[in-house]
Amino acid sequence: MDERTPHHRTFADLTHDQQDNLLAEIYARGASLAELSRLTGLSYSWLRRRLLKAGVELRSRPGPRESPVPPEILVEEYRAGASILALAERHGLYYKRVREILLREGAELRPSTRAKPEDD
Repeated sequence: MDERTPHHRTFADLTHDQQDNLLAEIYARGASLAELSRLTGLSYSWLRRRLLKAGVELRSRPGPRESPVPPEILVEEYRAGASILALAERHGLYYKRVREILLREGAELRPSTRAKPEDD
């Protein structure tokens, strides 16, 4: 390659220390670990360890978002006979999220009606 040919460096071309400095700089500018993971191809846990080792103070994770549906509505509809799956589909939530909300609100869950494998 001669001097006139532009040389574009990639993340992999950087030394380990240069990578850590770049990661720390981008993180400090507001990028999340998930964004850094997509950008670099490194796993979330690997990035987290590298930033901590480089002395970066990590931001706390945001807490769970509030449900767009008041929990008392979910409980009321569940007690009226709606299944967890039906509630999830009706309100655009994940099954697991609806189940967690119902349990947190003290709703007594009915036995699952999903097909169970038969014993031979």
